Amino acid sequence: MQPKVKQEGDIEKINKFIGYQLPNKFKIVGLVLFITSILSIIAFESFFGNSKYYGLLDRIAQTGLVLGLLIISISKEKMEDELMIKIRLQSYNYAVMGAVLLYLIMPFVNYALYFNNSYTPKMNGSKDVAVLALLLTIQILTFRKLKKAYNEE
Repeated sequence: MQPKVKQEGDIEKINKFIGYQLPNKFKIVGLVLFITSILSIIAFESFFGNSKYYGLLDRIAQTGLVLGLLIISISKEKMEDELMIKIRLQSYNYAVMGAVLLYLIMPFVNYALYFNNSYTPKMNGSKDVAVLALLLTIQILTFRKLKKAYNEE
């Protein structure tokens, strides 16, 4: 499967972006950031729960938590080979599918729980649907561009 000559530049750009990984030692940095963020969330709730700065502090801690997980996720393994690349790709695939399914199912679960405990249940959905839509759109567009570049369309 050889790419079209005029599409090789597109493939190189995508591979440069998606192939980026941090060195293995960054896993420790990500883990420290993750644990610190969890402890911060707990501490902020205890000490600043009624403060006007609680929302900001909590959001910073949540951002640190996600950033720590991202750093762990994109850090190389000690032995990075084709099998590790395949496993990483499969794990991202399952994570995205699981997140999308969870976001689609949870409003109905919440509705069912509130329906049993309230006279006026509301259908509350996730506020992050735009993020999931963007994620899936980028995946579809990238897939189509690579498929076209490899002349499979």
